[in-house]
Amino acid sequence: MKTLTFSFDHPVAVKVFFNCMSDVSIKQPIKFLRSDESGSLTIPVDDCPEGSWEVMLEWNHDGRDFCMQKNFKLKGALLT
Repeated sequence: MKTLTFSFDHPVAVKVFFNCMSDVSIKQPIKFLRSDESGSLTIPVDDCPEGSWEVMLEWNHDGRDFCMQKNFKLKGALLT
């Protein structure tokens, strides 16, 4: 299973957006996920085809909105 893992200082509920940078015609549904109690968030990416991707996380904590963006590449069975 291919996954992305993020660590937060507190539990979070996030909205996850995926954008395929290598083929903009590929669309992925928005995911709504929760971290575990320690703040560890694991996002499965098995349903994303090979290519360059951008993942964006949005969440709210203590009444403030936050956003984080990371790029990653999927190559065959590997996540780089």
